[in-house]
Amino acid sequence: MNKENKLHFYTYKLNMTVLNILAILLFVLVGGLIFFIERHDSYTITMSMLTFFISMYAWLLLHELLHGIGFAIFKSVKKENITFGMYLEKGIFYCMCKQNIGKKVILTSLLFPITLIGFITLLIGMILNQYELVFLSILNIVSSIGDIVMTIYFLKCPSDIIYLDLDDCTSFTVLSSKNLGNIKVPGIILDKKGIYAKKKMVAKDKRKLVISKSSYIMLAIIILLIIINIIKSILI
Repeated sequence: MNKENKLHFYTYKLNMTVLNILAILLFVLVGGLIFFIERHDSYTITMSMLTFFISMYAWLLLHELLHGIGFAIFKSVKKENITFGMYLEKGIFYCMCKQNIGKKVILTSLLFPITLIGFITLLIGMILNQYELVFLSILNIVSSIGDIVMTIYFLKCPSDIIYLDLDDCTSFTVLSSKNLGNIKVPGIILDKKGIYAKKKMVAKDKRKLVISKSSYIMLAIIILLIIINIIKSILI
């Protein structure tokens, strides 16, 4: 029996209720800290509501693109195994890597967005008094709560674990020859575990982009609002 056949799999589900509560607490913590630091300044946002709304969605899309770049910078990752998707009706955007990857790869991908368009842009926004950028950065940090709890989980894991995304964007699978059952992190629930069978545990959906039907409708509405806004600005 080879080493791979001795691996055990651990499939985890993200507990969205717990993650939403943690996200609210994180927003209060980060937002409160920024308000305390910048309390001598007045917070004004000069963008129109529509422009700001579109900017928020663009920021979230950029977040997932950066996850993909975090995967793609490693030669071991095949570009065709990096997939993106959105379920706007559920507020879900995702990037998945549907092949076996190591701990370093998954940690890099998880930390890419929160570092680049979270902490760094937050600092830039505070220095330049660009509060739109500050708010978008806080939004990105808060929306990274799933990445944060997963990072904490993987930091507790042995260095030789193998990460695998299948077809459910709210779950992930970890392969290891060691017992991972005792690792506990809030927001992550152990759903299944057992002996790893390579032929059975493969991603079946390798589409590069997955968009739900409801998302198409919502995107059409957003585009229509953009067109109306442009026409209004021209006529005024």
